[in-house]
Amino acid sequence: MENVYLPVQLAPGNLNQPVLPHWSFNLLNVSLGASSNAAVELQTLATVGSYGKQLGHLAEALELVIGKLKLLDSKELTEAEKDTLRVFLGDLSAVRKIKAPQT
Repeated sequence: MENVYLPVQLAPGNLNQPVLPHWSFNLLNVSLGASSNAAVELQTLATVGSYGKQLGHLAEALELVIGKLKLLDSKELTEAEKDTLRVFLGDLSAVRKIKAPQT
């Protein structure tokens, strides 16, 4: 009896398939740029908090100062200056609304 070999392939030769082609997942990417002291920046990020957290603290402190000094009622500020403060306070309020369901 003679064996016959046919060029038949029942399974694919390559079983690799990309799940999400052209996608990239990065867990953490911090670009410090041209820092004058990268070590201080890294330690600050690790111990104090992210830049967003630091900005949030500054924003809350500035909101407190605006309220305590009653700057929106001040006769010394122009309407354009008051509008600048209102825009800032509006942004802060919008951030609070976004964060509200998370807390």
